[in-house]
Amino acid sequence: MRRSLLRRVWFFGRVSLLLLGIEACRVLVHRQHWEVLTPNPLFSALVASEVFLLGFLLNGVLTDYKEGEKLPGDLAAALECLALEVQGLPLLQPGAEVTGSLALLANFSEALLAWMQEAGPTLELLEQLNDLQLAIEKLGCLYPAPLQARLLVELAHIRRGVQRIDVIRSTTFVPSVYGMAYIGTAVLTVGLVLSRIEPFAESLFFIGVISFLLIKLLLLITDLDNPFGASQALSVENVSLLPVADAVMRLQRMAEPGPTG
Repeated sequence: MRRSLLRRVWFFGRVSLLLLGIEACRVLVHRQHWEVLTPNPLFSALVASEVFLLGFLLNGVLTDYKEGEKLPGDLAAALECLALEVQGLPLLQPGAEVTGSLALLANFSEALLAWMQEAGPTLELLEQLNDLQLAIEKLGCLYPAPLQARLLVELAHIRRGVQRIDVIRSTTFVPSVYGMAYIGTAVLTVGLVLSRIEPFAESLFFIGVISFLLIKLLLLITDLDNPFGASQALSVENVSLLPVADAVMRLQRMAEPGPTG
């Protein structure tokens, strides 16, 4: 929580520093009489088009972000359901050895949480998942087909979730539109700074407010494009991994040697 608060403060500070630089440029332009532009209806159209472009980007990245919010809970549920199915196998065949499979599952859950936090190599995580699936399939082949199917379904849910997170991390939402948004924001900001707006004090206020909102929104959209960017120092808005962390603790307790193992 403290780390998240510090990141938000630093995010606000970065935008504020950019805003101070823009306002300083505006003061310099006014003193040097470099105000070469005059506001007209076309300038308003430029502002409206930039707002529309940012709205398009925000709507697009929010789709992946909302899906990303569900993935930690789905993965945690699949891990625990799989563990409970494996833990219950001795009820069907007393004396069945499930401790090794539960240990593999607990180890994989720890690796999954670390991968989601630190964005490690996906291939290594998938290799661990392959080992886990092989061990569970060997264990489940001794039991009825419906039980085997349930085990494989939960493993498929986990694999699908890992692949989806990897795609969300590695894919940028329409890069060409991002380029247009950055160029449009830069052009609009420069245009505001070079415009002849009177009185001067009011121009500082309006230029500051418009620039602040556009720059902060653009940086926020860039951050929201990867809801699993906790490992990135400048990332602020990330989905909660608490469901997976809680599941890891419960799986570790289930993997401890006991009467069910």
